[in-house]
Amino acid sequence: MAGDAPHVTMIPLLGALHLRYPRYNAAVVEELLNASRPQALAIEPLPAGFERQPAWRDTEELLVPWVVVPWAERRRLRAIGVYEASPDPRAQADMARYLATYPSARKALDAAAAEERPLAGLLAEALTIERVEHDILPPLARSRALRLEAFGDGPGTDWLEARAEASAERVLALGVERTTLVAAVDRFAALREALERRGANVSIPGSPHPSEAAGERALLDLAWRGEGADPGSVVARLRALGHAEARYHAANLLLANGHVAEALEELEGVLRLDFARPPFLPALVLARLGQLRDVAGRRNDALRAYRGVMALDWAPVDARDAARAGIDAPFAFAEGGEGDPTEPDLYGA
Repeated sequence: MAGDAPHVTMIPLLGALHLRYPRYNAAVVEELLNASRPQALAIEPLPAGFERQPAWRDTEELLVPWVVVPWAERRRLRAIGVYEASPDPRAQADMARYLATYPSARKALDAAAAEERPLAGLLAEALTIERVEHDILPPLARSRALRLEAFGDGPGTDWLEARAEASAERVLALGVERTTLVAAVDRFAALREALERRGANVSIPGSPHPSEAAGERALLDLAWRGEGADPGSVVARLRALGHAEARYHAANLLLANGHVAEALEELEGVLRLDFARPPFLPALVLARLGQLRDVAGRRNDALRAYRGVMALDWAPVDARDAARAGIDAPFAFAEGGEGDPTEPDLYGA
């Protein structure tokens, strides 16, 4: 009976691009998770047993460590990774080089690439989950179909179909009526089809109503991107929020606009707050604090901040690199004067 089929709510993930979309940002994704009311959570970008390796937080899908996993932990909800890795990355890379040398193969590759060409413009627009479903997923699905027709499911397509089948099996092996599955957008369609072939009812939710949390997240993301016509106004709004992440972004905006001493004072204030969340924040705060203390001539204090980064269970790679460099030699602004020192490019947004 159709009513007995498991239901899977799928939420597409867009990596660092979520920072650009006020109506599909981290707060919106959390609201979608809440509304889905799952009995279990499946995480496509992470492999089974991910929680045993701290490096899982380095995934390109920034909302997984930032929102998805903490959301499940707070609810004591069963969460598993279902990612299936490429069986032979070297063979896939060799095949890609091989195919590029043959005109007929290049023609097929060009046709697939042509389907994806409009995506660059679409991704620059203000997306919602509805637009992802109707404007982003179809070109990716058409490109995938052309590659599959030309090269089969093997090294020429990095075994995407077989990998999706394996992931789908893991999702349904959870054995519950309602599962929520978060999945990277480029593997989304293959996984959805694999689930449907196994009899699952699959749906993509619609956007929730605009909320205060989503609006606050949009402001934080605006500051993170360093955008906004009036930085002073953005700083004032961040200070009004008052929490650690808001003050961290306020400090970076102050720094970017040449207010070094004020930025340092702002960051020193963050230390008196709870800055354990989001999970990237402790390392970024301490790495930036070390740099500004170095600029202020407080070398011993700077070293304490850098060593604090290195002592964390996990830190983003760029924050760790900044701390290691700061331990080796005092940080200084690049020649040309004050301004924003290199911001750890945490998620390439």
